[in-house]
Amino acid sequence: MTCGFPDIPVDDGEGTKMIGGILAAEIYGGLAVVLTGPLGSGKTALVKAAAGALGIESVKSPTFATEAVHRAFAAPGFDIVHADLYRLDSGQIGLDTELRFEEYLSDRRAVLFVEWGERWNAPKTDCWRVDISSPDPSNPDARLFGFRAFGAEASRRLAKAYGRMLDALAESQIRGENP
Repeated sequence: MTCGFPDIPVDDGEGTKMIGGILAAEIYGGLAVVLTGPLGSGKTALVKAAAGALGIESVKSPTFATEAVHRAFAAPGFDIVHADLYRLDSGQIGLDTELRFEEYLSDRRAVLFVEWGERWNAPKTDCWRVDISSPDPSNPDARLFGFRAFGAEASRRLAKAYGRMLDALAESQIRGENP
């Protein structure tokens, strides 16, 4: 099952934090969150926001280490695996590489966030794809988030998160804020 949603625009970093926090509430063990977008689009900022909502404070892009594992204190026994494929060869990366993606995904106590996910042949179930772009050259902080889910549980949870994002955006507009 594949499920897609209309893009969500945000005007600043606070909007990215809001989206990350809402996504964190719906992640579950065995989920892969594939992040795509150009350099500087906010992939790491989104991971930091989601991790922060789970009690993880020191998240940096693992560009040179390729991956980092963080214990999520807000969800005991739950690990966030943060991978960055920027420095790897640009071909598709499968689960059979030296990266331990298959191991992480089979461990229902871990969630895998993959930056530069377009370089990885991601699974077709238990996966969210988040495409991030910067659509407004006059506002370098503006972002456009596109969401797709693969698999029944991933689709159900992303739909729930998406609804909460729309509610939060509507609420911020009523208050006159720019998310």
